[in-house]
Amino acid sequence: MLDALEQMNLAGHWVESILHVGANEGQERHDYEANGASPCLYVEPVDAAFSALRTNLAAMPFHRAIQAVCAEREGEEVVFNVASNGGQSSSLLPLGVHAEHHPDIVYTGAQRMVTTTVDRIVAEFSPGRMPNLLVIDAQGSDLQVLRGATRNLPAVDGVYIEVSEAPLYEGGCTLDEITGFLKGFDLRLRWLRLDGAGHGEAFYCRPKSGAISMPDYDGVVSEGKPAAQSSLCEWSYFDAANGPQGGVDGPLTGRPGFHTDIEDAPWWQVDLEAVHALNEVRVFNRMDCARERSRTLRVLLSDDGETWRCVHDQAGRTFGGADGRPLRVLLAGERGRYVRLQLAERVFLHLDKVRVF
Repeated sequence: MLDALEQMNLAGHWVESILHVGANEGQERHDYEANGASPCLYVEPVDAAFSALRTNLAAMPFHRAIQAVCAEREGEEVVFNVASNGGQSSSLLPLGVHAEHHPDIVYTGAQRMVTTTVDRIVAEFSPGRMPNLLVIDAQGSDLQVLRGATRNLPAVDGVYIEVSEAPLYEGGCTLDEITGFLKGFDLRLRWLRLDGAGHGEAFYCRPKSGAISMPDYDGVVSEGKPAAQSSLCEWSYFDAANGPQGGVDGPLTGRPGFHTDIEDAPWWQVDLEAVHALNEVRVFNRMDCARERSRTLRVLLSDDGETWRCVHDQAGRTFGGADGRPLRVLLAGERGRYVRLQLAERVFLHLDKVRVF
């Protein structure tokens, strides 16, 4: 497992989605996918590396390649230096002492670009939700990237970033500068690995918060009500799963309470047996594995079980469950008798519990 993912897990933070600045050709993509992160945004400025990145991500839903150079401010014209090692050491900055440590790496070209920021990328490609893991490999301009993320850093659980005790690139930042800056966002140094020259990687995270208080309203109206699902399979009555009723009956386990077969657009639903004014549908994902399978979840309501209206579309985003971060669909009194959860791709549908208030 990549250090960034391992450190997030050790700190008690589930990796929900990832923004990787300086992604090169997306070498980490399979680890990100295996960890269940969705969506994953990969930012790469260098033309050749970006072309390879886009090809590498072409068959990976909700993994998106973005060609851009991130800095402190957007809209500034810059010359971006392209390095000889497949673009991996490319930077906004002159090589500086990097040339002494790695004399075989030189700049072989340059691209004229216009800067953007992490905040702008989030607004355009992940509106309303900052990925909770930020990975930065910006070759000396890492602090500039962080300064362009101030609107969204309060929503980040972890930052994995290249660091150096002394500037490696001319005009670059230091470990102490990055540590001081992130401390202002309650992101504290948790893990550090440096080589003999004082260069390496660091992981910062915020303290794990306690369970989020969630209202009980007037009680759970779905408990014990009849449930149905689109298909059954060998796992529908296995371990914690108890057929469709496993979605409404019993305690949270972090494992599937119900499980469909693999199929196009699988669904599960509960009949509340009367039309109710609903406050919230609270969906608890399985947490043992395969959380990403619920990333296209839609929540639908019906008065008669025939005509449905969509009240929520997850649009490729993972969510939690018994960890205290379930999906909460607030309905503000919208009326319905049937509540259906349905996916928009060919996959299994399996969740821990669904509670309707």
